[in-house]
Amino acid sequence: MAKVLGFDHVSIVVKDARASFEFYQQLLDVALLERPDLGFPGYWVDLHAGQSLHIMQLDNPNAGTVRPLHGGRDYHFALRVDSIAGYVEKLEVLGVVYTTSKSGRNALFVKDIDNNAFELFEYHGA
Repeated sequence: MAKVLGFDHVSIVVKDARASFEFYQQLLDVALLERPDLGFPGYWVDLHAGQSLHIMQLDNPNAGTVRPLHGGRDYHFALRVDSIAGYVEKLEVLGVVYTTSKSGRNALFVKDIDNNAFELFEYHGA
């Protein structure tokens, strides 16, 4: 019987792949993975444990769409992190706007330079 084995990657569409990679690299301290030539610019970013972020420089299929200010009410992906406090400090130093979780969880929401939302969720195991 077929079954899901886990999460592999999430893909985002951006205007400038290099600038987007630099944003994620600066904030998350991530490394590049090898990426085949797909016929358009982009990067595969290592999120650890076999998971990755695929940054794709393509025309935005959602151009002109009004997006909610709070990333928790928008399309987003979530990353487990060991310390929200450490990321709050880093976001403030970088001048990146964020909002806190409306659910009361120890999490925050960030928008990248292309308005893609993602969540940083403090996780300490089951």
